[in-house]
Amino acid sequence: MGPVSSGFGIGTSAAGRGAIGSGSRRLEPRMMRLVTTITEIKSFLRQVHADGKSVALVPTMGSLHDGHLSLVRQAKRQCDVVVVSIFVNPTQFGPAEDFNRYPRNLEADVALLQPFMVDAVFAPSSSEMYPDGFESFVEPGETASTLEGALRPGHFRGATTVVLKLFNIIRPEAAYFGQKDFQQALVVRRMVEDLNLNVRLVVSPIVREADGVAKSSRNTLLSADDRKAALALCRSLKRAEELVHAGETDANKIREEMRQVLAAEPRIRVEYATVVDPTRLKMAERVTAGCVALVAAQVGTARLIDNLILGPPGTTPELLLQLALSAAPVLDARARIPGLETETLRKKIESCRDCAAITSILLPPREFLVKHLKREYPDLNAVRVAVIGRDSPINPENLLYRNPDITNRFVSSLFELLGVKNFAEFKERFVLTDALRCHASGSRIPFKALEHCAQHLREELKLFPNLGSIVVLGNDAYVQFQRLILGRSERELKPFLQLLGNQGWATEEVSIPTLGDRTVHVFYCHHPTYEYKRSPSIAGKLV
Repeated sequence: MGPVSSGFGIGTSAAGRGAIGSGSRRLEPRMMRLVTTITEIKSFLRQVHADGKSVALVPTMGSLHDGHLSLVRQAKRQCDVVVVSIFVNPTQFGPAEDFNRYPRNLEADVALLQPFMVDAVFAPSSSEMYPDGFESFVEPGETASTLEGALRPGHFRGATTVVLKLFNIIRPEAAYFGQKDFQQALVVRRMVEDLNLNVRLVVSPIVREADGVAKSSRNTLLSADDRKAALALCRSLKRAEELVHAGETDANKIREEMRQVLAAEPRIRVEYATVVDPTRLKMAERVTAGCVALVAAQVGTARLIDNLILGPPGTTPELLLQLALSAAPVLDARARIPGLETETLRKKIESCRDCAAITSILLPPREFLVKHLKREYPDLNAVRVAVIGRDSPINPENLLYRNPDITNRFVSSLFELLGVKNFAEFKERFVLTDALRCHASGSRIPFKALEHCAQHLREELKLFPNLGSIVVLGNDAYVQFQRLILGRSERELKPFLQLLGNQGWATEEVSIPTLGDRTVHVFYCHHPTYEYKRSPSIAGKLV
């Protein structure tokens, strides 16, 4: 991916502050200057660059708030010299937009920056940035064509042009942007990559008011009633997050819920409420970690935007940004890559202590299938057969996924049963899970433990949309599957050895409620290590 980080990754320097160039006004405190011309700012920075000091640029349109100041703090931590630009850029506003009404107060902005000891405030005029005869513009591509780009024609043409001009004038090592303008950050990243610009982008999380409304310069344009109405934007995003944390991954359902929240507020006019993949900003079909929920609406006389990056519960805003900014594009639109539901289930299993009162169960869960899905199964659609074993090995190194080259009795017998030669061939269509994700020290697993772990098994099976067969190994897994997955009573169960009979295996076609009553072929076989009998290969019978 491109040179973007989420508040991290830029080396700091121990160098002190350098000499200040002439031709700019000195402000209090002593090291801060207000510069209004390109010649002056270049003169100021010439010696800074010559001394090898790192320069940060925080580009703003003024009317500063805590969101801007968070970028300044980050820049101060990471670079030797910090320049804040304040310029309301006319070329990124359309004819009917709020360029003339956009809040401006340079004196108040400078006062806000003084405690941060920034080195320079660059506040040029429009004629300074766009002199008579100016006619060269950046033409951004596909990333700029949707959402804001579709609603505000020419917006990103103007935004990228002024950002490129600032990069060329300031020559920063790092430039700092806020997550609130998420699409802008991606468009600028694309420009940096495509034009081979020598600058790193740092994107920092959204700063919000106490009630959740995203900090924005345009918030000052809201009336008291409109300010209350603006809460609907963040409420719609929180609703999306709630659904994802509850396990919903259908992006269309999430979009509909977001729109319902917004529709309940009559004072706003929604422009978009959507969930997109973070690389191309195309509408997502299924939510994965790093997908972004975005909203834009006209609230009174102000146009507001907001967004929320979707990820597993408990993920920090910084990590969510990393997930979004480092996400790889999905090349096959039909692929089902392990996403939020996988990560949420992994955390749920890792924190499970339901069997704490059962002395024969060794907590915590250490090695289990879901921990390895992202690495071994880039497309969950490929899985056709799930194998359910007994319990996790006491030695994690004996787990097939932990040690794919292992050749113990269980693995060799399993491969023979399924008709595969090695792990690479196995994972092309098979997954291996367990009736119990902890280790059981007894010869039989208590039914209560099987009952606790069945909830995880149900969620695991739901991860694989093309599952056609399930192989159940041994009596413990058989009891769990019959009683807790199929919902059959104890009276309906045949004794396991009687069921398998002389042929050593049995099969049935069942409808599984947790899979939406999908029909699946189930094969019951002897467990390779916990029973004295072995089942013959069923390779030719698996769907």
